[in-house]
Amino acid sequence: MLTNTTTAWGRVTRFLHWLMAAWIVTAYTVIIYLTWGHTEGLIPGLNYHKAIGFAILLPFAFRLVWRLCNPVPALPYGMPTWQVRLSQLTHVLLYFLMIAMPVSGYLGNFGGVDYGIFQVPPFARTELASWIFTTFGISGEQWDIFFDSFHYRVVGPFVFPVLVALHVGAALFHHLAKKDDVLRRMWK
Repeated sequence: MLTNTTTAWGRVTRFLHWLMAAWIVTAYTVIIYLTWGHTEGLIPGLNYHKAIGFAILLPFAFRLVWRLCNPVPALPYGMPTWQVRLSQLTHVLLYFLMIAMPVSGYLGNFGGVDYGIFQVPPFARTELASWIFTTFGISGEQWDIFFDSFHYRVVGPFVFPVLVALHVGAALFHHLAKKDDVLRRMWK
């Protein structure tokens, strides 16, 4: 079955879930590899991380539309209310960060993204950036501090990995301790 039902995730949803998971793990693996022991100056190969991170917006857009157009399987009967709420909050935050991370990475990066056959110019060199900087009287450096803090210093290294760990931990808890079908529905 391609589409979701009230009891199971469809093939498209499962494919998009694992595609996004692999994409995110790849982006993190690349940046960790590139920055391991690197303390100053430009990071060689950083474009790989930027290209992977920025490109994630395409499958994410499809995933979001697909999610809004398909039913969501019900959570296991008898799940405590706090777990239901935590699950809902975690999913909303994960979806938000799947947009916010690539967008904040782009907005705070002054090098653009090179895909070989085409380039995405740095945000700071766009007409929109020029308008924002002029209208609100902020410098590129002030702009960069905000987005760098969000992307590279807070959410990237701490918030996003914690949410992913919570998501994975909850799936494993349901599979190993509760012995319900929460993980199997996404895995089969």
